[in-house]
Amino acid sequence: MAWLLNRPIRQKVALLIGVASIIALLLAGGAVVLYEVTTFRPRAVRDARTQADLIRANSVAALQFKDRDAAAENLATLRTRPEILSASLFGPDGTIVARYASPGAPPAPTELRAGVRFLADRLVLIDRMEVDGQLVGWLTLQYDVPPLWRRLPQYGIMAAVVLLALGTASVLLLGMLGRSVSAPLLALAGTARTISETGEYRLRVPTGQGAEIGALTDAFNHMVATVAAQQGALRQGEARLRLALEAAKMETWIVDLPRGGDPSFAGLLDRVHPDDRDAVAERMRSALASHAGFTVEFRAAAPEAEERWTALRGQIFRDEASDAVRLIGVAQDVTEQRRIEHQLIQSQRMEAIGNLAGGVAHDFNNLLTGIIGYLGFVKRRLPPDAVVHEDLAEVERAARRAAALTSQLLSYARRQMVVPTSVDLNGTVAALTPMVRRLVGEDIEVTAELAEPLAPTRVDPGQLEQVVLNLVANARDAMPSGGALRLRTREAALTEEAARLHPEARAGSYVALDVEDTGVGMTPEVQAHIFEPFFTTKPPGAGTGLGLAMCYGIVKQSDGHIMVESEPGRGSRFTVLLPQDGARARVPGAAAAPEIRSGRETILLVEDDETVRGVTLRMLQELGYSVVSAGSAAEGRVRAAEAGSRIDLLLTDVVMPGGSGRELAEELTMAQPGLAVLFMSGYTPDVVLRQGVVQENVAFLAKPFTAPALAEALRHTLAARGERSRLSEARGA
Repeated sequence: MAWLLNRPIRQKVALLIGVASIIALLLAGGAVVLYEVTTFRPRAVRDARTQADLIRANSVAALQFKDRDAAAENLATLRTRPEILSASLFGPDGTIVARYASPGAPPAPTELRAGVRFLADRLVLIDRMEVDGQLVGWLTLQYDVPPLWRRLPQYGIMAAVVLLALGTASVLLLGMLGRSVSAPLLALAGTARTISETGEYRLRVPTGQGAEIGALTDAFNHMVATVAAQQGALRQGEARLRLALEAAKMETWIVDLPRGGDPSFAGLLDRVHPDDRDAVAERMRSALASHAGFTVEFRAAAPEAEERWTALRGQIFRDEASDAVRLIGVAQDVTEQRRIEHQLIQSQRMEAIGNLAGGVAHDFNNLLTGIIGYLGFVKRRLPPDAVVHEDLAEVERAARRAAALTSQLLSYARRQMVVPTSVDLNGTVAALTPMVRRLVGEDIEVTAELAEPLAPTRVDPGQLEQVVLNLVANARDAMPSGGALRLRTREAALTEEAARLHPEARAGSYVALDVEDTGVGMTPEVQAHIFEPFFTTKPPGAGTGLGLAMCYGIVKQSDGHIMVESEPGRGSRFTVLLPQDGARARVPGAAAAPEIRSGRETILLVEDDETVRGVTLRMLQELGYSVVSAGSAAEGRVRAAEAGSRIDLLLTDVVMPGGSGRELAEELTMAQPGLAVLFMSGYTPDVVLRQGVVQENVAFLAKPFTAPALAEALRHTLAARGERSRLSEARGA
C-alpha cells in the first residue's frame, strides 16, 4: 500500500471509493440474501409488535370507557404509516369498536386468536389488550410484507445511494468517524430503542469514551436513571389512585370547555335526573364563574325503582395561558351514605323523644304515687256503704290507666323495669296463638309457622307477650275487612354489612319473629314515624299511638332490633330480632299470690318529692314499721348517723338533689354491712340498672306503687337480708 500513500488525496479517495464500492456491491448482494433469510421477517414481526404496543398504549383507555370515537381517532393516525394495511379494535366480547383500513386493504381477520402469521404479501398480528390482567379488548393488525421480487428495486436504489455516499466521502474519514463517533452513538441509539420498546430502564450504555462522546454517554445514563425513577413513582401513584377510586366507588370524568362559549355539560347531565339537571348545571356554571371547585349531589337518572344519589366533585383545569379548558372530577354513588345518615338522624330523634318521654313518665309516676296512695287511705277510712266509693273507684281506675300509660312511655324510653330470662320464642307464640285468634276475630285467618329447632332468647317474658299482642292488634286494625295474619319464628344472622344499614343494630345471631298481614299497608312517609309515641293513623279515640312505640322500646331494651316492610295495598311485615341466648329456656309456671304482711323493723325513708315521701311514710306507719324520714341524701346521712344501728332497711329514691340513692346506700352499707336496701323510682337509671336490666341482689320498687306492693317488697328485701346473714354465720362456723 506504499504506492498509494504517495498519490494525491483525490486518487486515494477515488481508489478507496471504487474498491469500497465493489466490495459494497458484493457485500450488498450477499447481505440481501442473508437479510431476507435471517432478518427481514423477524424485523417485520418486531416492527408490527412495536406499532401494536403504540396502538395499545393509546387505545386502552378508550376500550375501558367504550369510547368508540376516541378509539377511531387513535387508529386514524395510522394513515401516516403506509406499511400498515389495516388495524381493528374489538371489545372483550368480539364486537368491533373501531377500524382503520388503507385503500384496497384485505378484510380484517374475524377469528380472534392471539398470535402472528405470515401470508403471501402481508403479516397478520392478533393481540390481547389487558389491564392488570383483565381483558379489555382485542387488536388485529395487518402489516405490509412485500415479496422479495417486489423489493429488488428498493435494494437497487439502496445500492445506488451507498455508492453515491461512498463517492462523496473519504473511506478513512468514514472509518475514523465510525470508530470514534458512529459506534458510540449507535450504542446510545440502540439502548434508547430497546428501552423504548421494552420499558427496561435498568439498561445503561458502557462508559469509557472521552471528550464529547463520554459526556453524552454519562448524560444519557443519568437521564435514563431519572426517567426510571419518575416512571416508578408514576406507576405507584397511578396504582394508589386506582385503588383509592375503587375503594371509594368513584369514577373519573372530564368535560372539555368551549372557547368563549357557554358550556352545555350535555354528556355529564345525561346521568342526572331530569328534575335536578337545571340545578346541577347552574352549580357548575357558578363554579366556573367563581373560578373555584364545586361539589353537588343529585338523583341519578337510572331506570331503577330505588332512588340513587350521586356526589359530583370537580375542579377547573387551566392551560399555560390560565384559561379554563376543561372540568375534571370524580363521581361517587352516595346512596348508602345518605340512607345511613337518614337512619342515624331518625335514630337520634327517636332517642331524644325517648329521653323526653322517660322524664315526663318519671315525674308523672311521682304524682300517681301520691294519688293512688291517698286514694287508698280515703277508701279505708270510709264506711263500706259510703256513696263516694263508686266515685273513688273511678278515680282509682283512671289513675291506674295513667300508670299504664306511663309504663308504656317508659317501655318506649327503654327505662322500664325488666327481669329478663331465657325464653323459648316458639313457646311464647304457641301459647298466645289461641288468644290471638280471639283477638283478631273470625274474619282474619291466623297461621303460626314455628321453626324447629329454635335457639332461646333472653328477654322479659311479660314484655315479649306485650310486643306480640301489640303487633297483632296493629295488624288487625290494618285489616278492617278481614284477611290473613301469619306469625313466623326463625333463626337469623345479621352480617356486618347488613348491620351498617341500621345504625342501632349489631351484627350477630338472632331469633326472629315475623308478624305479617294482608292489610292496607303503609306509605314510606308513615313508616318513618310509626315508632314515635302518640303517632297514629287511626281516627280520634281509636288508639293512643303508644303500641308500636312500646314495642320499639322493649325490643331495643332487650338489645334487639325491629324492622318493618310495607307497601300501600300490599300489607305489612314487622320483623323483631332478639339476640340468641345460650342458656336453657324458661319454663313458665304458676305464680303464687303474695302474702301481705306488716313489720316492726325500723326503716330510713329518703325521698326528695314531698308528696311521695308523705304518702310512703303513712303507708309504712300503717304497716307497723318505725320510720325515720329524710328529704335528701345529705339529710339521710344525718338521720342514719343519729339512729345508728337501729335502722334495719334503707328505702330510698334513686335520683335526688345532693347525691344519688345509690351513693347513699353504698355509704350506709359500708358503715352497717347488714343493712337491707330497697330502691324506688319512677324510672330505672343506670345507677340501679345496667342497660335496663336489674342487677343481682338489688331490690327495686317501681313507682307508682300501692301499700300491698310496698309491703311485699319490704318483706322480700328483709327476708333476703336474713338469708344472707345466716349464710355468713354458717361460713364462719
